[in-house]
Amino acid sequence: MATEPIITNERVDDIPVLLTQIQQMGIGKLIDKHFPTHGNWQGESLGSVAVIWLTHILSQADHRLNHVQGWASKRLEKGDI
Repeated sequence: MATEPIITNERVDDIPVLLTQIQQMGIGKLIDKHFPTHGNWQGESLGSVAVIWLTHILSQADHRLNHVQGWASKRLEKGDI
């Protein structure tokens, strides 16, 4: 008797597609090249922050910067970002 195959569905979200496209376009590198950070800047580069913010804008249709931290922290737990 043949056993039935186990099929697992995985949702393909827009975030990986957006991040990959933005990175392939080199937007983060361009921002870092043309807008150097201040000496007191710590953490991620300005280009990296802009890439995440742009991904949030395109994914959520929301340009408010104060919503990005909560959105990104939820995605870090899932491994999306």
